[in-house]
Amino acid sequence: MKSSINASKMCTKDNQALKYFSHVVDFQEHNNNVIQRTVLPRTESRYRDQLVLFNTFLKLHPQAISPPDIQTCRAFMEWIGRGKHGRIEEKPTVETMLGFFREFATTLKRERIIELSSSTRTTINKFIFGELKRKIGLSTKSMDKDGGVSPNDLTILMTQLWCRDHHEYRGHPPDRARVQLSAAMLLYCFTTARTGEVHESTARRHKAHQSGNKNDGNLEARVMAACYKHFLLTIEIVDGTVMLVLTYEREFVKGFWRKQKWSIPTHAFYEVYVQDVPIFLNLLTFFLPMATADQAFENYGSVIEILGAVERHGNVSHSGSRILEVIRVREDMNEVPVFRQYLEHNVGDYRGNARGADSFGKSLVSLGHRSGYSLNITVRACRRWALQEADKKHSESTRMKFAGHINRDTYGKAYAHPLSEIDGPANYLGIASPQEHIQNRRGMGLYHNSSSPQLLPAKAEYEFLARDDISELDNLLAKLSTQLATAGPEERRKIQLEQKNLYSQKRFLYNEELQRARQRSEGQHGSLFTESMFHYRKRVMPHRDFLAATLPCKIGLRSSNGTKALQALESLCSETERISYRNSLSPIDNACPCGKRMDELQDHRKWLHLYRCYSKQYRLNHRFAEMCFECDLWFTCKHDWEIHCQEHLDNASELLRCDPLIFRNAPIKAGLCPFCLGSEFAPPSTRMRQFILSPPQWHSHIEAHLDAVKLDFNCKHPACSTNFQSLDQLTHHLIDVHCWHPRRNQTGKRKRSIEE
Repeated sequence: MKSSINASKMCTKDNQALKYFSHVVDFQEHNNNVIQRTVLPRTESRYRDQLVLFNTFLKLHPQAISPPDIQTCRAFMEWIGRGKHGRIEEKPTVETMLGFFREFATTLKRERIIELSSSTRTTINKFIFGELKRKIGLSTKSMDKDGGVSPNDLTILMTQLWCRDHHEYRGHPPDRARVQLSAAMLLYCFTTARTGEVHESTARRHKAHQSGNKNDGNLEARVMAACYKHFLLTIEIVDGTVMLVLTYEREFVKGFWRKQKWSIPTHAFYEVYVQDVPIFLNLLTFFLPMATADQAFENYGSVIEILGAVERHGNVSHSGSRILEVIRVREDMNEVPVFRQYLEHNVGDYRGNARGADSFGKSLVSLGHRSGYSLNITVRACRRWALQEADKKHSESTRMKFAGHINRDTYGKAYAHPLSEIDGPANYLGIASPQEHIQNRRGMGLYHNSSSPQLLPAKAEYEFLARDDISELDNLLAKLSTQLATAGPEERRKIQLEQKNLYSQKRFLYNEELQRARQRSEGQHGSLFTESMFHYRKRVMPHRDFLAATLPCKIGLRSSNGTKALQALESLCSETERISYRNSLSPIDNACPCGKRMDELQDHRKWLHLYRCYSKQYRLNHRFAEMCFECDLWFTCKHDWEIHCQEHLDNASELLRCDPLIFRNAPIKAGLCPFCLGSEFAPPSTRMRQFILSPPQWHSHIEAHLDAVKLDFNCKHPACSTNFQSLDQLTHHLIDVHCWHPRRNQTGKRKRSIEE
């Protein structure tokens, strides 16, 4: 009886479910084709390019067949190998060719339903490794993968960037680029993000546009880079301390478009570290000033207001909730990228362009070279160190989540350092093991030389400019410049592109020669031209001067100097003034002492007008006026001026650099004559003659001294004691040590660092 009741219930239940399935479908709309894994339009475009190459090969080689057999595949790979150009050497690498064939096999399978047999794939791989490599000279070199960016390396990079760097970034304001670079480096080191996650990948965006699908299958944000919507700033209680916490939700991880949101890593950064570290190793140090300069938050307009809110919460007792306040981003700022192109540093100039990953990568490499690293500093090197540390301290699943990995073998194949973590002697002898020597080899320390030159020495540069290939490039550039003067708009564009290519070739050759010079200069001192530049430039950059002294210090963000540092960074990100002033040559209420308004003058003429008016005023009142551009002081007594000049001569080592310098339309250093400085019988003021109003006069003055040199080729500068055997040696010394540079119409034209 029970069984019949149960059967009745089941029947009733099935009938209720079946009533929704009485319809039929069109069977002809379905087939037996295997559905391939979904890929983005840009990837499909790459597959189509492969087929175009294969079709071209088939037309050129009538013996080739499709579907390809082993013979056709071998010939096709040789054809590709002979046509491809390598990035490391002239020919592509073995790894490049293996990758190309792997992608070609995938293309055939997806686009033409042709699957190469495993024996064919194995045979072609062996062919590439062996016969093809020998036949066409495939490169066996690989990109440098040694070392990661250790905390010590990061400190060296930050110190160079803020305390010594001679490089002047583009943009308005220009120093926002420096703040962006600092924040990006920390973000990459602390999150293991790939380059294209934080900065916009040109491959990801442009390929999609070329394929005719600007939205990448509706999976692409307006800007595919780190935007303000990816960050959340809160005030929280952490271990009993009220502090700021910044959350970063990564979006554009590798394969992001097919991942569930919960599987994408999220990272949290906090204000107060457990141990004291330099303030420039805290991401909030740079993120807060950028965000407040952009007016990104709803209820807070400055760093001071945010820090004040933290202090207010800290002065009140709290119970229950540990998150005290959420500082929200303005809705209209959600899609604005944090890291923008240099023309759009000012948020008012934003036109929808994030900074490109390629551009950032080049600036990071350039910073590494200026810091003295012979290997390229890359985002991958930052990621490698972070993952190696995570592997030692956390579980495999935690490390994979941190990295955004799916395959557990990825770390071992791509990120694990070849250096054994096991200390052989300590392991065998059973004694305590030091770890620092292992850490040193996992980092970039072996590739760092703090005295690495940033310019070719004068003699090497003369020899470089005299090379036949460089002379040929110079002649071509001169010819193009002549053609450009009479060219029409279309022709002008072509000539400019050709000029750009020639300059790129020359830059590449220069950097090759510079790399060789760096290898020869181990243990030697670097270039005074670049090493001393920031010392003079900071005279008209009070914020940079303060930050150079403060950022390496182990202080808190809410300490007195920490707060001032954040305010200085905020000013760097928002300043609109395009001209700087020396204290002794500053306008009063934006007007000259003569009453003329500064905005009536062109930027490059303002300092000169102020100098002449101040000088005239002091001479009228005191009958004497001289300004010391080294000390930024006016002297109205001739006797005091003579004493002051003698004080400088008594410290002649501080006067090694003799060239006049103008920076941001302000005179930061007067030109000096190394010959006059060493004239012991002349009055101090004559020896300290300053050339500032007319740099050509400074050139002519030193050239006159050189023309008068007959047999005594020793440098007369009081801080020099070097003996030279020829005028050429003396000239090279003046260029390398005293920063004299022949005028442009002379053979020995002095170059800026091409790496800049």
